[in-house]
Amino acid sequence: MSVLAVRADEPPTFEQALARIRHNVEAFEHNLPDFLCKEKIASRTIAEEDGTVEKETVIESAFSGRQNRSALSKVAGTSFKEDRRIETVNGQPWKEKSMPEGVFRIGGGYSSILVMVFGSKGEANYSFSPAKPADAGTETTFVVAFATRNGKQKIKGKDGVHSFQATGHAWFDPVSFEVIRLEEHILTKRDEDGSDIPVTVKYRPVRIGESQFRMPVRVTATAHRVVSGKAERGEYVAEYSDYRKYGSSSTIHYPDLEK
Repeated sequence: MSVLAVRADEPPTFEQALARIRHNVEAFEHNLPDFLCKEKIASRTIAEEDGTVEKETVIESAFSGRQNRSALSKVAGTSFKEDRRIETVNGQPWKEKSMPEGVFRIGGGYSSILVMVFGSKGEANYSFSPAKPADAGTETTFVVAFATRNGKQKIKGKDGVHSFQATGHAWFDPVSFEVIRLEEHILTKRDEDGSDIPVTVKYRPVRIGESQFRMPVRVTATAHRVVSGKAERGEYVAEYSDYRKYGSSSTIHYPDLEK
């Protein structure tokens, strides 16, 4: 992402800051080179009654992101595609292309949330406002509160694809306006068993090729649900490391990665 400096004695207005955030997200969406990294997903199902871990699956994959530079994409705009090649499941080699059955996971957490909220279409689908002091916390960051404004957002559930509503906050560097953390609460349908689904994505600066980008390093999500009359909790944690440019044999490690 590009870095946009702001003079300390001339803080931008909320609208100016939001424009700079969108500029950075557009750079992430369109300027990010093809890359590879390591992905480690830990998925657990926990009984709400006594906290017993009923199922735990650890999946390690080679995760890649590549720009779609086809003739169609040149007309409609560059399309960024994500893909994973599962290498092991619970330490054992995995030859299937799909995830193991029964694994709780969140799709689109890697980059889709950031682009969906603050990308070119975000203004039409989301409303934005300065965060309240209680939400901003004590961090020296610029915080944006957001909420869906229509039903065009889609999520895939057990009964198929349907629209959803969501609220959230995103934390940005107050000088460069690069993303640091994004938290979204997906509001479930009232006629479904369960509760809202919180999704959190943490970002760190990573050098890929000759440029530096803010990339996801950790994605977490939790869902409470009732299955056959039994309350359970699904927990999802995905960690990303060792970024490198697609086709390169060298790896890039995160300095001082927070867990």
